[in-house]
Amino acid sequence: MSRTSFVSRLRDQVIRPLIHSALTEHEIPEVTVAVVTGTEHDSSLRDPREPYWTFPDDGDDGHEYVWVHATYQPTNEAAEWRLGRTADLHESSELVDALQELGSRVEDWLCETSFAWGEERHTRRLGFGDLPEWTITGA
Repeated sequence: MSRTSFVSRLRDQVIRPLIHSALTEHEIPEVTVAVVTGTEHDSSLRDPREPYWTFPDDGDDGHEYVWVHATYQPTNEAAEWRLGRTADLHESSELVDALQELGSRVEDWLCETSFAWGEERHTRRLGFGDLPEWTITGA
């Protein structure tokens, strides 16, 4: 499977539903979710010269990562998370671990937004059996 196809399918079939699981019905259309690939210091949605994308403790390890960006459009509140190394996410157990961490980070972001301030929100907890077949077979 091509990298573009993997990232697109991951976004549409796994990550968006995960994020949407913690939103109310009227919030879902207001939150955009983008999933892109990039190195430790850049992403295709950001200018790599921005200091926000520099991780001095990690250094540039030369690996490509999958990044998740969510934005609540009415207030432009956004969050970005590094899901994991692209190569590692093709392994089902690595993907499940990364998605569980992403769910926790989404929950933390939501309770700090103006639209869900202080609310305890929970994402759906994904396990191996919840993954689409293509994530397991690579088809």
